[in-house]
Amino acid sequence: MPAAEPADHILPAPLGDRGEQAAVIDLTYARARRPGKGRKQVSTPQPAAPEPGGGPAALEQLAEHAEIVFNRHHLTLTDEDSATAFRLTLDLVRDIILRGAEAQHLIDGGQRLKLDELVVGIRVAPELVERSG
Repeated sequence: MPAAEPADHILPAPLGDRGEQAAVIDLTYARARRPGKGRKQVSTPQPAAPEPGGGPAALEQLAEHAEIVFNRHHLTLTDEDSATAFRLTLDLVRDIILRGAEAQHLIDGGQRLKLDELVVGIRVAPELVERSG
């Protein structure tokens, strides 16, 4: 069966456990050759900018923005699986991004706590979308 892509973009890898060389596919190769081909642009409304100073109205606007982004991918935060994935992603942002930034001294502890409050606050987005719908 012929390959769909020419093999000239397969790079040699370090030796494996048994001493053989494994082929590694350069994922940037195909992306560079076909930038955005076949992708359909979806027109969706742009959310309003959150109100300065935060508060419940700003949180509702952020939830609406999150729902618009999910809708672009044919998902909704009102779906329990999507809502769970949303919350899990926020947990990963807290655990990996924020703590990593603090560990690398990109932000200090106080800045991490403030950012952490923002991330924890938006976890209610699925409930806010559910209520507004």
